[in-house]
Parts: sequence; structure tokens; C-alpha cells
Amino acid sequence: MRGLSESTKQLIRYAYRLLEAVHPQTLRQLHYAIFSLAVILYANDKASYQRLSRATTVARRTFRAWQLDGDDESPVPADSIPPAWMIDETREPETVSVWTDAAAYIEAVKRSYRRDNWQDQENYCEVWSEKATILAAIRPVADKWGITLRVCHGFGSTGMEQQIGAAFAEIEKPITVYYLGDHDPSGRVIEQDIHDRVVTASGCEFTMERLAIHQADIAKFKLPPQRIKSSDSRAAGFRKRFGKNAPTVELDALPAGELRWRVEKAIKRLIDFDTWNRQVAIQDVEFACIADIAAKMKALPQLER
Repeated sequence: MRGLSESTKQLIRYAYRLLEAVHPQTLRQLHYAIFSLAVILYANDKASYQRLSRATTVARRTFRAWQLDGDDESPVPADSIPPAWMIDETREPETVSVWTDAAAYIEAVKRSYRRDNWQDQENYCEVWSEKATILAAIRPVADKWGITLRVCHGFGSTGMEQQIGAAFAEIEKPITVYYLGDHDPSGRVIEQDIHDRVVTASGCEFTMERLAIHQADIAKFKLPPQRIKSSDSRAAGFRKRFGKNAPTVELDALPAGELRWRVEKAIKRLIDFDTWNRQVAIQDVEFACIADIAAKMKALPQLER
């Protein structure tokens, strides 16, 4: 790739390897992963983050330009990254569902229909995150197992507690919420705060289990520690619990693959697979019926446009 320094090319190639193993990821997750693994020279600072942003932007545009050329026989350009491997959760579009005709709608139904395999499970579970930046990493797991994801965006709002409370009040089985949050004074308080508020709003108790981040993760994964902010009103309680000079770390710093593995492992602990597989068999029969309807719709005479 012309015009790029060797250090930038090295950064792109290493980012490619990490994204190839686990994608999609956000830029922030990729930044922390590169720093924590310490394979190449890279600092946990704003300058490095901006350098990574510029490098991946060039690499994604290079791959996109190769795709637009339409030459399937040409090799994939070196130092390029497929755009779909990275995601920005804050800039996702909101679209309206439309179809070209009724037959196209039936095709969409056939692709999107999914049976609720949790309906006769003994347990119900959701995954909550303090921030939206890690959703790209865990969404494939949530999609696979039909799990609801919720984002607190810091301390959850009154609207959020009321919405969840109303939903939980209708559930007549044990509820487990797996929580993902920062390891810092506020992050440790947020999970207890939203738990207590939802219990009050719903009138029912439920289990809340933190999957990340734990204090031990900092050393285990060589995560970039940060100092406790003395300005945080919750700093004293955090120091009392974890130590006077205890380091803090953001949720985004945990490797995306580890985060995904923890969520999936936790979800599977709650599943009765004999019951689950019966629902899958029913869904297969329903899929066949939907496919039959789609075929009949396609065979209907189409109105002239």
C-alpha cells in the first residue's frame, strides 16, 4: 500500500489478525486488544487511538475499493480490512421495513421467523451492559440463543427501570440477568442500582450475575489499568472494597473473544437441551410450511406495474 509507513502497515496487519479471529469489533475494543497483547509497539493513549483510527479507515476503504472494482480474479489487497469486520454502534441507521411485493414479504418472513425456544424452559435470562460499545462482540451470541440485550448507558433511566419492571412482572419463572460493566467506582455501583430499581418496579426478585469485568481480569489479560478518579463520589466505597490503590479498567478492554465466550457459557448453563431441541424440531416443521406458502405466493399472477 503506497504512502503508508512501515509502522502503519504493521499496525494494519496486526489489527487484521485480531479482527479475523473475532469480528465485528469496535475501534475502542481493537485499541485495547492491541495494547494489552503487547505484540507490537503500541501505547494506551489518545495519539495511538487516533493512529489506529486513521490506519483502519485507510485499510477498510482499500478493501471496499477492491470490491467495487468487480474483478474477482484480482487478489485481495495487502494491508486491507473488510469493512464489515468493524462496527460503530453509535451510528447504526434506523430503517423502515418495505418490500417490492407480497412474495418478497413472504420471503422475508421465511428468513426472519424464529420460534421462542425459551417459552418452556425453566429459566429466563437477559444480558445487560453498562455501555453499548461492546454489543458488536456479544450480539452474535445473543442472536444464536435468542437472548434480549439491554444497555444501561451508565446509570439506567427511570424509563428503563419501568420498562423492564413491567416486562419482568409478567414472567412466572426464575429470571437471571448477566451483567457487563466497567471495573471502577461508578461501574460497580451501576449494576446494584439498576437491580434494586427494577426489583422495586417489578415487585419480584431476580438474580444478577456480573460476567465482566472482574478485578482479577486486569492481571490475567494484562488490561490497561487506570487510576481511581478522586472526583468520583463513589471512590471511597470502591477503595474500601478493592484497596486504596486498586486499579480500574473499562469494559471495552476485555478481549472480545473472551467476552463472547463468557456470555455464551453462562447462557448455556440455564438451558435444558432436551426441551430446547424439541422446540427446534417444531420450528423445522413451521419453516417447511412457510416455505410452501412462499412458493404459492410466487406462483400467483403479478399485477402489472
